[in-house]
Amino acid sequence: MNDIHNSDITRRIVNEATQLHKKKFRTLNERLLVEGLLPLEEAARSDYRILEIFYNPFILDKPGVRELIADIQKRDHAACYEVGGRELKELSSEVTPQGIVAVAGQRQFDLADLQGSILVLDQLQDPGNVGTLFRIAHWFGLGGILLMKGCVDASNPKVIRASMGSFFHIPFLAEEELPEALLEERTLILTKAHVGTGIPGIPAGKHFLLVIGNEARGVSPDFDMYPHLDLSLPRIGGAESLNAAVAAAAILSKILY
Repeated sequence: MNDIHNSDITRRIVNEATQLHKKKFRTLNERLLVEGLLPLEEAARSDYRILEIFYNPFILDKPGVRELIADIQKRDHAACYEVGGRELKELSSEVTPQGIVAVAGQRQFDLADLQGSILVLDQLQDPGNVGTLFRIAHWFGLGGILLMKGCVDASNPKVIRASMGSFFHIPFLAEEELPEALLEERTLILTKAHVGTGIPGIPAGKHFLLVIGNEARGVSPDFDMYPHLDLSLPRIGGAESLNAAVAAAAILSKILY
């Protein structure tokens, strides 16, 4: 069985990791928090470097966890700390922490990293929704996510947790305005609740930018200045609205299949 090499933990180390719940410290230190076993497993399969691991001893009873931690230590030379329940609650944003939290370095992406079809998120502030949209983009094989002004920070721990680790496999950018370079050879599709022509037909091999807007306010009118298609997901029953992530999954399944 693989051995875990623990380092001595101090109050300063716990405090520095806990500060990463705030965006300003994530930005300043270029680090982010990874909460839970599945997100950590996905981070370990990605190009992100894991710097620190905090775990409660009970999680070592789960199959493969001891080996996972030891492999991360070997690959990334991550410092590993055994912590009690009190420290774990400080480190985690979950009501009932899963028993393991890690610190990873952030990655910086540019426009060239966003390939193929892209999901554009407009003013989406709920971290659970945004994390689920990362998961959806990963599932449907999209080439990136663009987060427009007004969106929650992508490195929010709740976003990463809701993505179930897909965060670590999707390049993303935060932009104030839509980069016109992304419109080259891509069809811009705006999702609108009460206007549009249903699901548009996209020629085979043609990439697109699919804009998912805020559930209350919809897609910003600023997008209307660009050549685009308006899309409305047909409402057959009587529900007032759809969750943004659910709508995105339904639309992508129609466009891509």
